[in-house]
Amino acid sequence: MMKKILKIQALGVLLVSTSILANTQNSCDNLIGCQKKICHLEQSIAVAKKMENKNQLKGLQVSLNKVNKHCTNDKLIENLEDKIKDTEKDLEKDRKDYEKALEDNRPDKIEKYKSKMSEENSKIERLKQELKELQ
Repeated sequence: MMKKILKIQALGVLLVSTSILANTQNSCDNLIGCQKKICHLEQSIAVAKKMENKNQLKGLQVSLNKVNKHCTNDKLIENLEDKIKDTEKDLEKDRKDYEKALEDNRPDKIEKYKSKMSEENSKIERLKQELKELQ
């Protein structure tokens, strides 16, 4: 009986926090770069306060202080450019592995590398979109 009550309470907390985040999420969507990061952290802090989650609150406040102190859009742009380059390198490696799998007629490997290349292409497009928004 007690386990059931705890499960119901946990579900209630989850629903409330999800609802709060969903309602405030839209207000950050029109921001970019560091301001967007700050907005999301502030929203998470508000939820942690409502839920009285002191450990999470402390971690979020540390993160917010670091973002306020160190975040610049130039750094975000540089990080995105690095992530794009790294993902493109991964994509090229997987493209070579895919071609090798084709030569060796390995259907399992062919599908594996097709899937990985598709994920990496999607990631590159998402990163490029983020980069475009910052520039």
